[in-house]
Amino acid sequence: MADHLVDTNVLIVGSAAVEPKYTDVSVDADGIEVVFKWLAAFRDDAARKLVLDDLWKIWDEYNHKLNGQHFGLQVVHHKLQACLRTEPVQYDGNGYGVVPPALSAVDSSDKKFVAAALNDPTSIHIVNAADSDWKQHQAVLQQHGVLVVELLP
Repeated sequence: MADHLVDTNVLIVGSAAVEPKYTDVSVDADGIEVVFKWLAAFRDDAARKLVLDDLWKIWDEYNHKLNGQHFGLQVVHHKLQACLRTEPVQYDGNGYGVVPPALSAVDSSDKKFVAAALNDPTSIHIVNAADSDWKQHQAVLQQHGVLVVELLP
């Protein structure tokens, strides 16, 4: 069973916080339900850990986009108490995760997820709900062994 780097958009969509205040993501009610159910199952499965970087910049992003009233952040809080895994990530001078040159086209804000996943791509998967950037880079990510689980088509 894989551990998961959860893109912030998953927490936003699963919290039904898809409004301009939180994101530019547009997801219908069926999509929100799919992501909510995935988050609930993830929360309840002690065998699957939440993966964060060792400097907690992913955590900072979560807290910048959501608050404690959002279901997605409640799932993160639960996993912090019981099922957390941290991975070392090196950051550049702009605060972006350092990735191999072949992955330089990945969105800068997503590089921290990729850098953490590259530490152990066979047991760490990135989870995405509504960010189209992941699909654009799927082939090169797969060449590096990084799997992105797409919750929505």
